[in-house]
Amino acid sequence: MSAYCELFNLTKIYPSPKGPAIIVKDFNLRLTEGEFVTLIGHSGCGKSTVLSMVAGLNGITDGGIILAGRELAGPGPDRGVVFQSPSLLPWLTAFENVMLGINQVFFTAPKHEREQIAEYYLSVVGLADAMHKRPAELSQGMRQRVGIARAFALKPKMLLLDEPFGMLDSLTRY
Repeated sequence: MSAYCELFNLTKIYPSPKGPAIIVKDFNLRLTEGEFVTLIGHSGCGKSTVLSMVAGLNGITDGGIILAGRELAGPGPDRGVVFQSPSLLPWLTAFENVMLGINQVFFTAPKHEREQIAEYYLSVVGLADAMHKRPAELSQGMRQRVGIARAFALKPKMLLLDEPFGMLDSLTRY
């Protein structure tokens, strides 16, 4: 079976005063569509670096990434990302934070349909009653759920989750 996503010889090297710092070297991974994979390793071993390279947020020193038959070269809406801590624009409401991506990806859809997408995903993560609050009015766990709703709302081909549930309480996490 052919790979839906393939990381081949993925390498990340940063310059340092003591010479090149090799963070990831010749990392290979083949994923089929619908497969769920977890990268496990000690702190500092390069898990988040691999994820950020797949997301297109961190340049690749060597190797490459192919997703759905296309080589990746930078960020795109085909990959939804949820970071360890919420990354919301503080002057926007939860709804407006989710709408940012929706308006970019589904710009041809009527406004009411785009708004329905945001409302739906905020409801799915339990924020129907808080969608018009700004991040400062939300708990850390609620902010993280806004980030999760934002990633799912784009209907990406791949979800990249970097310890997304660490900010959630045990009742919400499960």
